[in-house]
Amino acid sequence: MNKLFIHLGTPKTATTAIQYFLHNNNDRLLAMGYEFPDTQEDFKSDKGFAQVNNDESAFANGNIIMDARVLTAYKRGQEAFEDILSYVFPDMAEYYRGVIADNKTDFDTVVGYLKEKLEKHHVIISSENLWTFSYDFLERFAQEFGNRIEIIVYLRRQDSYVESMWNEVIKLGVVSDIIEDYLFFMLSEENDNHGLRYKRRLQRIAKIVGKENIHVRLFEDQTLKTSGGISFDFLRTIGIAPEKSEWTKPKIKVNERISGPAVNMKRIFNEYLQHKVGSKGDILDQIPNHVGRYNRIFSRLSTEYVKTLSGKDFYFSADYRMRMERLFLDDNTWIAQEFFGKKEGEGLFSDNDWTTERNVAPLTMNEEMLLRLLFEVCYNEEVREDLSV
Repeated sequence: MNKLFIHLGTPKTATTAIQYFLHNNNDRLLAMGYEFPDTQEDFKSDKGFAQVNNDESAFANGNIIMDARVLTAYKRGQEAFEDILSYVFPDMAEYYRGVIADNKTDFDTVVGYLKEKLEKHHVIISSENLWTFSYDFLERFAQEFGNRIEIIVYLRRQDSYVESMWNEVIKLGVVSDIIEDYLFFMLSEENDNHGLRYKRRLQRIAKIVGKENIHVRLFEDQTLKTSGGISFDFLRTIGIAPEKSEWTKPKIKVNERISGPAVNMKRIFNEYLQHKVGSKGDILDQIPNHVGRYNRIFSRLSTEYVKTLSGKDFYFSADYRMRMERLFLDDNTWIAQEFFGKKEGEGLFSDNDWTTERNVAPLTMNEEMLLRLLFEVCYNEEVREDLSV
């Protein structure tokens, strides 16, 4: 009986790299009885998250589940539509409101599509957004596919996850919070869809599909080095011995971080633009005009600074890391015992040192003031140029 493998993240665990690997090796997968469907091509008439044209989500075929679920809610009425939109980022909510009426692919259609695929092969669906989405889609899948569902989820140590996510949203220009404030935002109950409380999420998923159908993997250097990298680790998880075939490893680099003081500079830049345009919603429309000209500057600063670092960037102080260790100790201990059979006192992650001090210090007050002055000069210069055209 063919299986439906659902890879749902978590975010910041090389999900995009896995998707590129699967897409580039789909012919080999098909020969082995597995398929990584191209939902962007198969549902190209619809507009939604699955059709967003960028490198980070180009092969996230699981995004069609979100699109279909949003359309199904839209058909039920405004209250159901607004409720499901609460699970997506604000910019995507606005996007859905603009395109949803023209879509045709609802959840029944996706279920039928997957049933047809499962008649021929095991099917692999992947999207990190499913980790942060409403799990009612799993309830419907459980009714339709029963124990044919297997969930795959990669977990990253929480402090590292927050640091990476903060870097990402600073890069995108949607956040101007310092990292400690961003952590507080991610932990607040109304923003629990960020999914930092791994135990809570896994318990909800297990209640629907059964704990025995969940594969929890660790996104950490030691584990992945032993497995031969994230892509080979994924193949083994779904039952493929990667050594028995030749695989194409994509050379494209996607979702690259900015690092060092460039992140701090970009944060102040985001704050400055939010002040100028008045809201986070508006800033997304302003980014192409105002950020494009300066992105090269930030990229050069980042590239040069990376050369001076011996390893990764760390933004949290050791004190904050130890607080996070205490906060997530129950979650991580439970996962270690339930999914890895570890004994009491054994940590979940191989790297159990939470005392790493940050190597990228925040900007001083004077540095922030000088940056705001620089941005004001650049902003006014751009306005003058626009008016002279």
